[in-house]
Amino acid sequence: MLNVDPVVSDGEVAVAAAGEQLEILEAPKRPLGFFFWCCVGWMFILAIVTIFASFLPIKPVGTFYYNVGRDATPSFAHLLGTDELTRDVLSRLIYGGRVSLVIGLAGTAIGIGFGGVLGMMSAYVRGKFDAALSFAMYVVLAFPAIIAVICLLEFWGRSEWHIIVILGLFSVPFIFRVVRASTLACATKEYVTAARSQGATTGRVLAKDIFPNVIPSLIAYTVFTFGGIITTEGALGFLGLSVPTPEPSWGTMIGEASGDVTVTLAYVLAPAIALFLTLVALNYAGEQIRLRFDTSEQKL
Repeated sequence: MLNVDPVVSDGEVAVAAAGEQLEILEAPKRPLGFFFWCCVGWMFILAIVTIFASFLPIKPVGTFYYNVGRDATPSFAHLLGTDELTRDVLSRLIYGGRVSLVIGLAGTAIGIGFGGVLGMMSAYVRGKFDAALSFAMYVVLAFPAIIAVICLLEFWGRSEWHIIVILGLFSVPFIFRVVRASTLACATKEYVTAARSQGATTGRVLAKDIFPNVIPSLIAYTVFTFGGIITTEGALGFLGLSVPTPEPSWGTMIGEASGDVTVTLAYVLAPAIALFLTLVALNYAGEQIRLRFDTSEQKL
């Protein structure tokens, strides 16, 4: 007897294809991994320590001429020793971390606030508004950011607030590009078209229909922006252009250590290692989030 393949209807083919597509859509997401949670743990510990830095018994600007000398080696009383002015290195390291985190968080918030709103509006409204904003953002991106930041700080004055505002504004184009690309990807979807046909306002469509779909890519690139601002602040501190002395920052401590040949090894390595671990944690966590939500620029 001949084996005859059963006839498959178009409907059954469509159902099978839909089932395969459903299996693809329901595929398990990429696991974040153990090292990702180690990075999150480091940032959590850093945040807790810097939040409660004000309760430290030793202040970062205090001197201890009465019981300890300059550039003292680590001891029980001063776990990382002292610097050339007999200030406790550990307390300055913790306070310096708070300065870096505050500048990074506040600058990133400014970038998200301006870049996120402008990116969604630009991609949704389109036309000349989109062209003008995109051109302005590309002009800012084409200019060397570190040179512009140095010039503005020299003109405006060095303070923590000035650094936050300048670095935050220079992060706007990066957030703008990501949010604009994400908005373009979902602005033509059926649910957005349906909401507009029902008379929904622009603000309602952006807030209820588009913004929830922008959040994954925004979170991923926000972490990168946070790390970039901390890196720039560290570079400014190394050049002596960050927060004014005697307030510490990691970049300032690295710059001070590089100019003094008598400092201890702990004073040289402590701020460099802290900055290195923080940047590794932020970049790795951001990369894992980006891969998990598949927010690559090609997909955007």
